[in-house]
Amino acid sequence: MKLVTYGESGQEGIGAVVGDEIVDLRSADASLPGTVLGVLEADAVGAVARAVESGAGTRTPLEGARLASPLPRPPKIVCVGLNYLDHATEQDVPLPEHPLLFSKATSAVVGPYDDVVLPAESEQVDYEVELAVVIGRTATAVSEADAYDYIAGYTVANDVSARDIQFRQQQWHQGKSYDTFCPMGPWLVTKDEIPDPNALAVKLTLNGTVLQDSNTDNLIFNVPTLVSRISSAMTLLPGDVISTGTPAGVGVFRDPKILLKAGDYMETWVEGIGTLKNHVR
Repeated sequence: MKLVTYGESGQEGIGAVVGDEIVDLRSADASLPGTVLGVLEADAVGAVARAVESGAGTRTPLEGARLASPLPRPPKIVCVGLNYLDHATEQDVPLPEHPLLFSKATSAVVGPYDDVVLPAESEQVDYEVELAVVIGRTATAVSEADAYDYIAGYTVANDVSARDIQFRQQQWHQGKSYDTFCPMGPWLVTKDEIPDPNALAVKLTLNGTVLQDSNTDNLIFNVPTLVSRISSAMTLLPGDVISTGTPAGVGVFRDPKILLKAGDYMETWVEGIGTLKNHVR
């Protein structure tokens, strides 16, 4: 299933994409939670599937519908730095022995088609296509063998980054957390539709030019390893997002550098999930 948060700003509802329509889940089953996060917290994905299969519920054309991030304010966003072999190669740095974790403010999250706004204090804003893992059950010290039992599904994230702020401060939180710096979506694809998240093509284009083109089989720490390692450091909650890292091709390591400017247009794609389409202003 593809779960969406959709509707006018401040009046969003929860839906499921079926073909070229969105099924309003609350009208299909009034007992369902009213948000994607609520569904995960209530362990109600099965109930959502039954509501969709019933054929009940009002329907809205997908085309033209306003989509917010499926998780407009996830409990937390845990990001992984330097997690692609090709990204480590382009920086000419040794491979990390442990996942390099950092956080991104949840207030940075915007929808799949919303604008990315350049902060006045940064002159080096960069793009990063990433597969994002969404946690479905509370997870503490989970084994790699059991990791998939704790995953609800997957979405696409663009880990937009103010590189000059990031490098100047020698820590990543502020440079990664400006408002609008985390486009996410267009929906949450439940894990049953993604047999192997470690074999997905990922791509980012800027103004129609492909700048990142890789595959999650290049992950240094794959999805079950990340869930296990992170859950051993901190409890993961339903709705938490693990942004798994970005491949080679980011703008700051190009020669010459390619950094975002007002008027740019990004498409951020992960195979089997979908595409973010964001203008820069």
